[in-house]
Amino acid sequence: MGEIFSDHYTHADIDRLFAYADAPEANPGGNKVQKTVDWLRLTNKQSLSPLDVLGLLLENILENPGWDPSSGDNWMRVEEPEWSINLKDQQERIKKVLSRSGLSYSVGGNIGTANATPTASLDELVSQRGLSAVEVEMKRALKQVEDDPNAAAQYAGNVLEATFKAYLSKKKIAYNENGDTLNDLWRLTRDDLGINPKDLETKDLKKIASGLGSVVDGTMYLRNKRSGAHGRTEAEHTASAIRPRHARLVIHSAHTLAAYVLECLDDS
Repeated sequence: MGEIFSDHYTHADIDRLFAYADAPEANPGGNKVQKTVDWLRLTNKQSLSPLDVLGLLLENILENPGWDPSSGDNWMRVEEPEWSINLKDQQERIKKVLSRSGLSYSVGGNIGTANATPTASLDELVSQRGLSAVEVEMKRALKQVEDDPNAAAQYAGNVLEATFKAYLSKKKIAYNENGDTLNDLWRLTRDDLGINPKDLETKDLKKIASGLGSVVDGTMYLRNKRSGAHGRTEAEHTASAIRPRHARLVIHSAHTLAAYVLECLDDS
């Protein structure tokens, strides 16, 4: 990051960026590379949420689309400019380092341990389609995994709900905006996709289709019965608490199903 920040930013830019990310206020000084490295170390030691700071520091670089040949005067240019090639190389370097540390970046400046392949795939599909409602729930789920696993499970259910509604809306299939449960929305989506278990002939496909229904049913149960959405006594809250690994299981399962549903829109 020190090298990359030195290429991208002036000293003043780096100062403003660390301030924007709520890093410790003490500016360590030095050249751009050393200042970035030392400020990151201070952040890791002093910040209550160093990964939140890191995500905001990386947001501008990792979400920069690079050269767009269709915009402005670029349509006459055949070769991608060097700055854009360098940017993409730097983006890949950052993502590889995060991956080696068991971390990953998701849209909106979020760094988390839950962003595995299903989430990355869903993130890409959501970005391509501009599905802001799904994106909001994804961010909420990923940010809560470690600090509030129950809330993360709740938001994973919200991801499925937003996905099903997006699918049904685009296919012009009527549903009750406020009255339909997650299972109701899934049944409408499932039937349109042609994966209702009772309509499938092979035993293997029936099991898989039934399993998808179980993911929806289990996610809805966690969201409604074990999430922070309902008031509880301290004893009830402790008894219903789930661990981060359970929240990750819910998120991965929900995101895999959501990605499948959105991919099916391409085939329709």
